[in-house]
Amino acid sequence: MENKRISLSELWPLMKEQIDSGKTVIFSPDGTSMLPLIRPNIDRVMLKKAPEKLKKYDLPLYLREDGKFVLHRVVGVKEGGYTMCGDNQFEREYGVKNEQILALACGVYRENEFLPFDDKSYIKYCKKQVLKKRIYGGYMCIKRPLSRIKHKIADQK
Repeated sequence: MENKRISLSELWPLMKEQIDSGKTVIFSPDGTSMLPLIRPNIDRVMLKKAPEKLKKYDLPLYLREDGKFVLHRVVGVKEGGYTMCGDNQFEREYGVKNEQILALACGVYRENEFLPFDDKSYIKYCKKQVLKKRIYGGYMCIKRPLSRIKHKIADQK
C-alpha cells in the first residue's frame, strides 16, 4: 500500500470542521522551522480550537496572506498583532492578526510518547528557546556593524 501525502490546504476544510465542533485533529508538519521540538514528517501535532487571544509561547497554526500554512511560536503579543518565530529560525514575523489564526497546537507525539504543551518541561523549553533568540539577536546587533567596519578597513588596504 502506497502512502500518499496530502497537502494541508486540501485537508484544512475537514480539519476545520472537526476543530470547530470541539474535537482535536492530528497532523504531521513537513517544515523544519520548529526543530528540534517537531521533526518534519516524523512527529505529529495535535491541534484544537484556538482561544480568542493567544499568549506568549503558544504554538498556533496560522495562514499567511500568501496562503501558506505556518506553525510558529508566539514570541510577542501586541495590540497590532502577534510576533511569531519558528524555534529553528531567528527571523521574526510581525503583525500576525487574530483572523489569521486557524488552530492551536496542544501537544506533540514524538514517536509513541505524547508531550502536552501545558507540561512544565515544555514551558521551560519554550522560555529557553525565546531567551536563546533574544541573546542571539543582541549578538547579531553587535556583530553585523563590527563586521562591516572590518570589511571597510580591509578594503582600504
